Amino acid sequence: MKALPSRTLLGALALTAALLASGCTTTVTDPVALPQPDDLGRRSPDGGYWPASVQLGEHPQLGPVVLDGKGFTLYRFDRDNASPSRSTCTDDCLTRWLPVLTSERIRFENLDPARLGAVSRADGTQQVTVGGWPVYRFADDTVPGRTTGHGVDGLWFVVGPDGSRAGTGG
Repeated sequence: MKALPSRTLLGALALTAALLASGCTTTVTDPVALPQPDDLGRRSPDGGYWPASVQLGEHPQLGPVVLDGKGFTLYRFDRDNASPSRSTCTDDCLTRWLPVLTSERIRFENLDPARLGAVSRADGTQQVTVGGWPVYRFADDTVPGRTTGHGVDGLWFVVGPDGSRAGTGG
């Protein structure tokens, strides 16, 4: 005697067939990295954005790090200068590295105010600095907490709360 498929199995097969027929299929290989809408809000002429806040965070391997208000990791660029503060990321660099901008409305949470500042950019905006280093958000970090920009080209590093490379103290 043949076993009949259960109603649950038949229902699941029918739903799968309907979804395939309608073209509504999704393959999720990394459930954490679902595409996120561009929620940066208003952007500057060179692609920078104004977060609601910049705050202290903690990364399991890197220790204390600086995050924007949505929890995205911020970075420093070793070709920039900390003393005096100067940003050298321009043109094509700005397609992947978004300057973190400040205005009178930004909040800084759990960071030493003596380590925070701003530097003027060519487009007239003010970029946040930590320990003198201008800070950026990596466009390929599609969800909060990612650090995929750490070590890119041997020049980009997650920024620590004193401006150093996170995880190294220097």
